[in-house]
Amino acid sequence: MLTSSAERFEAVQPVIQSTLPPIPSLKQLKVKPEVAALYEYDNVPLGDRQPLLMVHGLHGEFHRNFRWTKVVKHIKGDQQLDKQFKIYFARYSTSDKLAKTVPELRNVIAKLYSMTNSKPITIMALSMGGNVAYEAFVDKDTEDKIKLFMAFGVPFHGSPLFSTSWLQYGVYKNICFPWTRIDHSIAYRIYFKRNSVLMTDLRWDNADTSVPEIGSYKSRLPFGPKGTLRVADSENRALLELNARPVNKKKIIAYGGYLLNPYLMPKAQRFIESNIMAPYTFVTLKVPCHFAAEHPVLKMLNREITTVVCSPSATEKAKTKYVYGLNDGITPLQSALCLPNSIVSSVPLSKEADIQAIKPLTDVRTARVFRNIDHLTFIDGYKPLRGTHNLKDQLNPSEGPHKIFDWIALDLKRSLEDQSKLATGAGSKAGTTKTETD
Repeated sequence: MLTSSAERFEAVQPVIQSTLPPIPSLKQLKVKPEVAALYEYDNVPLGDRQPLLMVHGLHGEFHRNFRWTKVVKHIKGDQQLDKQFKIYFARYSTSDKLAKTVPELRNVIAKLYSMTNSKPITIMALSMGGNVAYEAFVDKDTEDKIKLFMAFGVPFHGSPLFSTSWLQYGVYKNICFPWTRIDHSIAYRIYFKRNSVLMTDLRWDNADTSVPEIGSYKSRLPFGPKGTLRVADSENRALLELNARPVNKKKIIAYGGYLLNPYLMPKAQRFIESNIMAPYTFVTLKVPCHFAAEHPVLKMLNREITTVVCSPSATEKAKTKYVYGLNDGITPLQSALCLPNSIVSSVPLSKEADIQAIKPLTDVRTARVFRNIDHLTFIDGYKPLRGTHNLKDQLNPSEGPHKIFDWIALDLKRSLEDQSKLATGAGSKAGTTKTETD
């Protein structure tokens, strides 16, 4: 009886024994990595499994399992996925510029590809890690080694949050209370001083020409917001050019999400939320922010991004002054979906009503949008107030609700099914050719 080419290939697969170092201890994780490194979750030989490489986001290099613990647990708990994938981690310094970390990640991908006998790699990346992975991915030699690229909340077009003069101008224009204005201004200065790579590499690329030309501004208050806002200094030309390069987006699955905020509500509800609910918001949001509680901080940033002051042409096109109303606390939805520059420029994605209109304009393999989640829900399953663990994909509502980790598992399994269909087709052709030759 004839066997398929896939079966013959599997039969001769060697047992691949890893020589990778163990994951650093918590003590070792406190030390900044000098160069990107590759680790494996378990030391069981790869066998006939496929490599799944996880790339962490900002400061993930200092956390156990690089903050992928819950995602790993879900994958390992799924019998099919555990049988099909072996998990690896890339660790790199998120305080270094992408000019350094991108080639380092390319080397990590090349190393993993080589040590697994050229098995195509599935990449899973969060936030900034997706920017590093995407810039590596646009290199054709690296892209050939990658089977699938799953991107969670990745600011492909950057974020207005990281355009400091622009953001500070929003604080200057929008916040009336003097001490609140000073508090926000100082907090952002301290944060960006500690994370300068975000300002240099991930500020908004201005594909939508939304950065206004303002010039100098200065609060009369000591330590208040001040700066010079000019388009030429604020837009990220390098990122704009990167997003204009041809790339095989049919290998990309892009997850985006957004938090509900008062600015998405009708005017009456917005008044209630902003005024009557102010004491509640102070206790549950502003106070925890001062203690660096991540999810309250993301909710606060969600509002800051939403109220950033945009150019008249951008607000006119969006039919709202809240151009980035759909964001997860870090990444606007139009950025997370890896939309082409031309679509970001011409089609608004500011209100919930805009979401369905964007669906036919996406050019990635799969684009998903989740309502009322924040930037870290993708890796920790966080449910905001009035949120739900059972999330519908707003672009594909007919697929029903699933927990975020089940969505990830679903897309991984579909990639396996697609691969199986391709292998079966290749095997059938090989078998037919063999029979005719005999």
